[in-house]
Amino acid sequence: MSGVPIIILKEGTEEVREKEARKQNISAMVAIAETVRSTLGPKGMSKMLVDSLGDVTITNDGAEILKNLDIENIAANMMVNVAKSMDDDIGDGTTSVVLFSAALLDNALDLIEQGIHPKPIIHGYKLAADKSLEIIKNIAEKISKDNDEVLKNAAKTAMNAKEIAPLKEFFADLALKAVKHIADDEGNTFSKISNVKIVKAPGKSLKESELINGVYIQKEKVNAMMPQLIKDTKIAVIRRKLDVKKTEFDAQVRISSPSEIQKFINQEEKILLDYLKVFKDLGVNMIVNSSDISDKFGAFLAREGIAAIKSVGESDYKSILKAVGAKLVDDLTTLSEDDLGFAKKVVFEKIGDDDYTLFSGCKNPKSVSILLKGGLDKILSTAEVGLHDVLSVIAKVMDTKTVVAGGGAIYLELAKRIRAYANEISGKEQLAVSAFALALEEIPKNLIKNAGLEEIEKLTELRAGHKTDNDKWIGIDTISNTIEDNFQKGIIEPAELINHLIKSGSELANLILRIDRIISSKGSKPGLE
Repeated sequence: MSGVPIIILKEGTEEVREKEARKQNISAMVAIAETVRSTLGPKGMSKMLVDSLGDVTITNDGAEILKNLDIENIAANMMVNVAKSMDDDIGDGTTSVVLFSAALLDNALDLIEQGIHPKPIIHGYKLAADKSLEIIKNIAEKISKDNDEVLKNAAKTAMNAKEIAPLKEFFADLALKAVKHIADDEGNTFSKISNVKIVKAPGKSLKESELINGVYIQKEKVNAMMPQLIKDTKIAVIRRKLDVKKTEFDAQVRISSPSEIQKFINQEEKILLDYLKVFKDLGVNMIVNSSDISDKFGAFLAREGIAAIKSVGESDYKSILKAVGAKLVDDLTTLSEDDLGFAKKVVFEKIGDDDYTLFSGCKNPKSVSILLKGGLDKILSTAEVGLHDVLSVIAKVMDTKTVVAGGGAIYLELAKRIRAYANEISGKEQLAVSAFALALEEIPKNLIKNAGLEEIEKLTELRAGHKTDNDKWIGIDTISNTIEDNFQKGIIEPAELINHLIKSGSELANLILRIDRIISSKGSKPGLE
């Protein structure tokens, strides 16, 4: 009986075990890293993405590239998801987290091939990650959320690798003003970044872009006869269909004379006029409705000089509420002066091929817009992605109030201290901690390589620069190709970016290293595609 194989899996199921399983997963993740490796840093290269319809996107933004990849491999998708979480939680650093994760796994594979079991590697990586987070907490620079110089430097650093880098002074100033409008004192500014609307518009150059003290909504007015411009606007934001209410069941109206027809029409008209009276009595001259407005009622409003937009989506009407200071009302009978919002003016205008409604001159707006101008759609699209990252970085620094030096400085300092920490550990874990330190250097190494500099020479020079604790911010400026104190040079990143990179990168690596078998049902594609 002992010689008879016991089959418990369905016919067609495939199994990949132990070393081969790990190798497959790690190879897939390293392949993802190779896709974005050359985009890192101010001198990184761009990728041309062509979709199934032939539309072309040219970008060097790691998040944008990974988002557009059609990946079937499950392990590779996990890497993409980590990059996405980095983009969602920080707004930058997607390429760095991919390179770091891939380096951890590649280094682990080397140790496994030397005969070391994954368990001590996983434990060593956990020890090194915890130590790294402790080091960052101790050496990160504490700042005030009102330190405009540091905030602008963080914005410019985030822009160095973006298409808008030539105008980084201009956009750093613009982005900082926008974030300050939506900022709060409770450390939740990052979660409110969606309150800064970026509207793309044709123009001569990006330098014509401007901050609007209000909000743009992609909506046209309900009736062409409504005013194009409304000044000193009293705004009602409602969620109520403005039409004659239909019965909830089929009904038949029997009319036996022309006078009864007129009576029926008059009754319908009275319902609409009652609605109109509510707005007129309060002096409302602009209506924002998340529901429908009938053509007939739209004509009534136009006749009274009242403008309106209808079927406004939730995110848009929430932005309007924040910008104009109104309250959302469902029942018109309860609408009062206290529910109304205010804007100095509301303008209906065409931007490119789209119709927009602009609410501007709002009192203490908590929602603002950046009118992003440029000559080409492709330029505007890449500029929009870059500007969103910059807004996110400023908000994250304002919330966390801690920063570190960029240009690879923080990674080299961490690598130096983690190597020293490895000497305090015995056993095979020591090798894993050293491998973790080596993975940290993957980011500065790629910055150097992408700048076209001599990799070994510059990396050796950077390591030598970190002699004492006072040299912690020595890094490379790949724009000027110099090695010096990057904090003093204003090359700054949010400390939270590095924290998130360490945590998510090491957790992903440890998760993959725990997998010792891939079981694929018939028809699935577990391997690298």
